[in-house]
Amino acid sequence: MRTFAIVAVVEGAAPDLFEWLAFHRAVGVRHFVIYDNGLDSEAAALLRAHETIGVTTLPCPTRIDLAPRFAAYNHFLASRARLFRFAAFLGLDEFLVPAPGRSIQDWIARIPPHAGAVVVNRRVFDTSEPVGTSAGLVLRRFPRALADPEREENRRVTAIYRQGAVAAITDGNLAPLVQGERLMSDFSPAEPDPRRPDAVLGVRQGEIRLNHYPLPAPPVSAKGQGTEAEPCFRTQSWIGPTLEEMRHLLAHLEGVAPAESLRLRARAAAVPELARPVAPREHRLWRLRHLHRPRVEAAGRFVQRKLFGAPRPW
Repeated sequence: MRTFAIVAVVEGAAPDLFEWLAFHRAVGVRHFVIYDNGLDSEAAALLRAHETIGVTTLPCPTRIDLAPRFAAYNHFLASRARLFRFAAFLGLDEFLVPAPGRSIQDWIARIPPHAGAVVVNRRVFDTSEPVGTSAGLVLRRFPRALADPEREENRRVTAIYRQGAVAAITDGNLAPLVQGERLMSDFSPAEPDPRRPDAVLGVRQGEIRLNHYPLPAPPVSAKGQGTEAEPCFRTQSWIGPTLEEMRHLLAHLEGVAPAESLRLRARAAAVPELARPVAPREHRLWRLRHLHRPRVEAAGRFVQRKLFGAPRPW
């Protein structure tokens, strides 16, 4: 059984999709399930080029009783969730950010066995005045986060769900659990918010945090004034690894999808670091981690299922 997947519904041009995928690969995410809700041709070609390195693209299901996003989430729960021990449901404006130098995989390995969902705090970033050109990295364009953790915008949370812990997701709040307990990202018990019975208090700073980059601008305070912001050093620490992952992805695409590689280089012209070539030895190690090791692990899972049956998530 694979450990962790990010599930997302993507539509339109999705200009930041390349950076979003590269960032999450840099922090340790190896599997993505992307639902195509009307992607343009270039974004669809980008996803096809990522198929060999852990990205699965599916058509977005249609239901008259649910919005496309929740229809896709419930399709995943019914058809794909059995393949992964944990899953997070994110948008392209959300980045799952570990502490500097930490890996999401290492954090997930420490989740207690009784946890059905782990709540992650969200930090909203100031996107009202982009820094520099709009074609640069999201992590660089919007480096300032809303400072007050007690603000309503920063009290919202999301959750990473264990397989079998949730039966359906039908709205934007936390889904009710059918198994397990709800914990915070530091693995302490999740405290209910007295103002909202369906929510939890989201003011703790754990090892994992969700950066949210709202479009076109962040919320304002109740008095109508702009919100104060501060530099986010946690985000800045992941710019270098994200750029390195983007360079390796471009080098990989030059061999499997050269036309898409050229398009991405042209689109990312505002990021000069991407023009720097990767060292051959480092790229061989990257290919070993992201192309060859997953095949060996898949073969091992197949043998394990034949000998011992499917593993249990609990």
